[in-house]
Amino acid sequence: MFMKTSTPGILHDIRTIRDIESSLEEAERFIERVKSNKVRLNLSEGNITISRAEMNKITDLVVTLERSGQALETAVQYLRELMAYDEVSQLFARRYLFHLLEKELHRSKRYENSFAIIVFELDPYSQSGLSHIGTEDMNQVVAEAARVVRKYVRDSDSPGRSGERTFMLLLPETDADGAQILCDRISKEMQKDYSVSSGKLPLKVHSSVLESSDPALTDLAGLLYVVDQQLAAARGEAKAA
Repeated sequence: MFMKTSTPGILHDIRTIRDIESSLEEAERFIERVKSNKVRLNLSEGNITISRAEMNKITDLVVTLERSGQALETAVQYLRELMAYDEVSQLFARRYLFHLLEKELHRSKRYENSFAIIVFELDPYSQSGLSHIGTEDMNQVVAEAARVVRKYVRDSDSPGRSGERTFMLLLPETDADGAQILCDRISKEMQKDYSVSSGKLPLKVHSSVLESSDPALTDLAGLLYVVDQQLAAARGEAKAA
């Protein structure tokens, strides 16, 4: 079951890696041509002249340089794409998401722009009575839950997978009240029974909502600390209920 959801992502990554290799090989070929086609200049009576044959070499290298530059640019774009996205959830990867968070924190301080953050923690253990879930089953649950997240986010939002079972949404120009409404909608839709290899798996979702005006959000470390505290409190409330 998991293979059906993950295969397109895997094939996409394979094609991307092959494109990167092809682009880098073209750039490498250009470097070799530069090394083997040195242009010779003639000095006569204080004047530098160049033959037609040498000029043709320069023209050819300039044309090839442009193509090689485009190949390198394409390779860099592909590498950024591989680094930015998480294969299972098709959301931003943890490292890239944290990079966006740091930028937004800096922007908020400098321009006093507000933003909100929603964090979801998937809990497949509290209601199922299980102590361990297989990797493929867990990936399937993560992939299906991530589809719910993608369904609700705006183009301006930045959703990412911040941990094995956690998602984080960065919502620019959003206050805590608006973020809470979105949080409730997504949580409600994610909390259901998931069909996995062992049968039905009931999923509980814990959540946290933060606003940039929170004085504890001075930097990324402070933000993550508050998130951990709020999720721990949410777990405790769910267990008490």
